Formats: sequence, C-alpha cells, structure tokens
Amino acid sequence: MKTILAIWILFSAIALPALGELTDADLDKIRLIVNEGVKQESAASEARMKEYIDLKLANVNNQIKTNNREIGAIRSQINVFIGIPLLIITLLFAWRALRDRANDKQIQALIAENEDLKRQQTITS
Repeated sequence: MKTILAIWILFSAIALPALGELTDADLDKIRLIVNEGVKQESAASEARMKEYIDLKLANVNNQIKTNNREIGAIRSQINVFIGIPLLIITLLFAWRALRDRANDKQIQALIAENEDLKRQQTITS
C-alpha cells in the first residue's frame, strides 16, 4: 500500500504542472514562436516557388525563341516556293512580249511591202 501511495504521490507531483493554466505571456511567446516558424517556412517556400517559376519562364522563353527561328525558316522556304514560280511567270511574259514585238515588226514589214506592191500595181495599171 505504501508503494501505491508513493507512486500515486509521484504521479500527482508530475501531473500538477500540467494542470496549470497558460498565461497571456505564455500564449504570446507561443504565438511568436509559431509565427517565426511560419514566416521562415513561407519565405523558403516562396523562394522555391520563385525559382521554379523563373526556371519554367526561361524554358518557355527558349521554346518561343526556337519556334520563332523555325517560323523564320519556314517563311523563307515559303518565299522561295512563291518567288520561283513568280520568276518563271515573269520570264514567260517577257519572252512572250519579245516574241510579240518580233511578230509586230514582221507584220509591219509585210504591211509596208503590201502597200508598196499596191502602189506599184496602181502605177502600172
């Protein structure tokens, strides 16, 4: 019985401080400790998030630059594919114009010759 009584007194002595109330000063200290921990964690989290966003933004910018280069290459190819047929068409029109001028000269020469023959015929008749 003495042992049980001694153990009961010991446990009661240990439990007595746990029954004490927290004062406002104790609560303020706890709040400060918690707030500092939260601030440190949020600052660390914010730094990690900023680093992650900066990394992703750099990747996106690199992708945009790569896409712009590819678009430029495609545009130059399109310009070549459009330019070559236009050049061929222009050359065909120029060749046709030169041919038409040569035909016009021949026609003018034949008209002049025809008029000369008509004059000669009217003179002889």
